[in-house]
Amino acid sequence: MARCGAARGAVLLLFLALFPSCSEIARPNDTEPPPVPPSYVSSAANYFQSAFTDRAAYDDFEIAPPRWVHSLKGWSWLACVRFLDHGHLRNYALFIQNSVVIDGRYAVETDACGTQTFTQFDVVTGTLGRPTAPKQPALY
Repeated sequence: MARCGAARGAVLLLFLALFPSCSEIARPNDTEPPPVPPSYVSSAANYFQSAFTDRAAYDDFEIAPPRWVHSLKGWSWLACVRFLDHGHLRNYALFIQNSVVIDGRYAVETDACGTQTFTQFDVVTGTLGRPTAPKQPALY
């Protein structure tokens, strides 16, 4: 019985050696990724408006152009967002599919957000290249 198991293991190893492409992770076809969604900035703005309740505590929002990546939820556009959180610089990773943010979290090293080029954006209006206007305190 042990010989049968050893023979099966040897056949499996031989199969994997002869057909290495069968052991690779499935990827979409090797064509170009879909075009960058033009609404990625407004999608990010909508996400932050709903996710961050105390928006006044965050300042100086910047966003990097999205990159096509494979995440736990499938192929997505990864847009890194950088902002000040109570005076501390934070990087946030947004995963976008069909112009909708499907996942968001503080960035980890594998997101490579620290190596991206950022552009200011208005987190209230979703306008690229314009900083968010500070909230004005009451005059009375």
